Amino acid sequence: MADINWTKMFTDILTSEAVMEPVIAFLVGYWIRQYKKQEKYRVVSDLVVDIVDYIEEHYEEWGIRGSEKMNKFLELFSEEYKKQLGKTPTVSDIQTAKIRAEAQVQRARREDKMAFQTKK
Repeated sequence: MADINWTKMFTDILTSEAVMEPVIAFLVGYWIRQYKKQEKYRVVSDLVVDIVDYIEEHYEEWGIRGSEKMNKFLELFSEEYKKQLGKTPTVSDIQTAKIRAEAQVQRARREDKMAFQTKK
């Protein structure tokens, strides 16, 4: 019988408002942080692909080449990042975007090269 009283008392304490409110607040806060991280990841990924494609379509008419293309990318990325997320990208965000942009360009080049070789 004593076990039931301890169990009931323990359950009552755990389910009390004083315990449950902070636990729920913590879980909601954690969920919001995770959601925002996923949103930021999606925005950065979409921006990188769109900006790289945009630059690749227009770099000749702008008269830019090589590192000037990366400078244009960083300029456009920072502008669009701020528009969509409401803040300036961090150094880490910029480094991630640069790496993703380079990877995007390399993938496009490999695909072009493979398509050219299969046509022969």
